[in-house]
Amino acid sequence: MLGTPEVIETLMDTGRSFIFDTGLAPGSVAAALAAVDILHNQPELPGCVRTRAKELASMARRLGLETDDPAGAVVPIVLGPSETALRAALIRAERGVRAGCFRPPSVPAGRSCLRLTARANLSSDDLAVIRGALTAVAEMKVTM
Repeated sequence: MLGTPEVIETLMDTGRSFIFDTGLAPGSVAAALAAVDILHNQPELPGCVRTRAKELASMARRLGLETDDPAGAVVPIVLGPSETALRAALIRAERGVRAGCFRPPSVPAGRSCLRLTARANLSSDDLAVIRGALTAVAEMKVTM
C-alpha cells in the first residue's frame, strides 16, 4: 500500500476483509446453490455437455484440425504458432463463435490453441455456425 502511515494503519485495521478472507462471497454461494438445484432437477445435463464436447472434437478432426479427446466441456483446437491462433481467433469472431485464444505462456510454445466450451443446450443451428467457423480456420491453416 502507498500512503501516509496513518492511512496505511487505518486501512489495515478497517479493511482486513479486503486483505484476507476465507469466506465465500454471498453471490458465489448463491450461484453454487443454484447450480446444485439445476443438477438435482436435470441430472442428464453433465452427460449432454460431454456428448456435445465429443461432437465438437469429432467435427474438428473431420476438418483436419488437431484436438484432444475432451475430458469435460473444454475442447482445445491446437493450431501451433501464436500467429496462427490469433488469425483463427479473428476468423471465429467474424463468424460469431466465442472461444478463448491461448498462447504462451498459458500453453507450451508451438501449442497455441482455440478452446471451445461445449454447453448442454447447443442447438443444431449453433453447431452449424461452429462448423462454418472451424471450416474457415482449417482452410486458413492450409493456405499458410
